[in-house]
Amino acid sequence: MPDGRLTMDGFSRWLLSSVAAQPDRVPYVRRQAAAVLRLWRLDGVAAVVELLVDELAGNAVRHARTPFSVTLTWDGRTLRGEVTDVNPIPPQPRLAMSPDALGGRGLLLVSELADRWGFEGHSRGKTVWFELYPESHRD
Repeated sequence: MPDGRLTMDGFSRWLLSSVAAQPDRVPYVRRQAAAVLRLWRLDGVAAVVELLVDELAGNAVRHARTPFSVTLTWDGRTLRGEVTDVNPIPPQPRLAMSPDALGGRGLLLVSELADRWGFEGHSRGKTVWFELYPESHRD
């Protein structure tokens, strides 16, 4: 069973809260998300979701530098992932960069892999989210 809180009441929801903003927590979060996807029998999108969760958690560690939470919800049609932190600065995708730059492509990757993504600012920070429609990702 994955760490965090898992509920199933009409839809499935998993919450991993108060994750420390430390680099070693990113692979931990990715492994926990993979365990949830196995429980929900969403193996077909696991690799994509792991990359998306990894990128958003990595951004929370690298840029927000605050504790964060990760949520996955599944309603039978849409899988939504969210990373919430307490830094109010919105994510800023880089549209142009030098080819030898070491970073800055993560949100471009998110925009290519997710069916939808965005962010919501709120009084205690922000939530960066993505949505996947697993039916459209079948081989």
